[in-house]
Amino acid sequence: MIPASPGEAGAGDDRVTGFQLEGRPVRGRMARLGAAAHEILSAHAYPDSVARLVGEAALLAVLIGDSLKFDGKLIIQASGPSSGGRQIEGEGAVSFVVADFVPGQGVRAYAKYDAERVAALEAEGQGGARDLLGGEGLFAMTIDPGPGMERYQGVTLITGDTLADSAEHYFDQSEQVPSRLRLAVGREMLDGGRTVWRAGGALIQRIAGDEARGDSQDAFDHARALFETLADDELLDPKLSAGEVLFRLFHEDGVSVEPGRPAPRRCSCERAALARLLARFPSDDREHMSRADGSVAMTCEYCNREWDFTASEIDAAASAND
Repeated sequence: MIPASPGEAGAGDDRVTGFQLEGRPVRGRMARLGAAAHEILSAHAYPDSVARLVGEAALLAVLIGDSLKFDGKLIIQASGPSSGGRQIEGEGAVSFVVADFVPGQGVRAYAKYDAERVAALEAEGQGGARDLLGGEGLFAMTIDPGPGMERYQGVTLITGDTLADSAEHYFDQSEQVPSRLRLAVGREMLDGGRTVWRAGGALIQRIAGDEARGDSQDAFDHARALFETLADDELLDPKLSAGEVLFRLFHEDGVSVEPGRPAPRRCSCERAALARLLARFPSDDREHMSRADGSVAMTCEYCNREWDFTASEIDAAASAND
């Protein structure tokens, strides 16, 4: 780690930067998403309230998933109550929102929603997480260590107007790690009047105190009071590096930052893999999906890209699967 300063430490978009308060049992991470946020949020032309929800999920996946010390991924999911009793797709104006982050590869996110119901809520000034997802909704974090290994999932109720509120509640109740999160999602105006999406977030957590650092609760209360002064425009401003923001917040105490790590937008859709997936469907299902010439079109839910496969291409993938 190096001391935070008004310089370039943690500079650049689509990166996540870890930091530690010097001499205090408080650590955290800051994420800044530029092109990644715009690619994720513009792929589906989400209403603004839904875009903010998806952006929040992406930020949480990066901020929390960056702590993984193995080749796996962190999945953030939220949905409203479901008549089926399962937290997969709820009955709110937003059926669900999901994001996942793979360290070293990047983040992806999307949401399924009812445009008319979302518009009605926005017209009434109700665009928070609980409004969109519905009351009694569920928030889940899933750690997926990879093939052949068991997943770990923690679930809590959706609380508050942002997904940050639910994540804080999860850490307090499930992990017993006092945490504070700030998430911001907004548009940047460029020359010529064009706007692009940006997202920025920060997380602080209390860690166990020791003789050198002193009482951890007092230290965390102090850090949290400073953290509360963090403004949305500081999280979103592309001219401010993470080091500059952290220096503004904690320069009197001293704060050290790690080298930033990449957090680009990723998508796992890949032509050969999708062809193999289609080839695994039973012939009756393939016939139902196919056009008159036997070709099949697939659309990636994350990046909204449409893929076209000929019948011969799927047959070749089926032979490869055998």
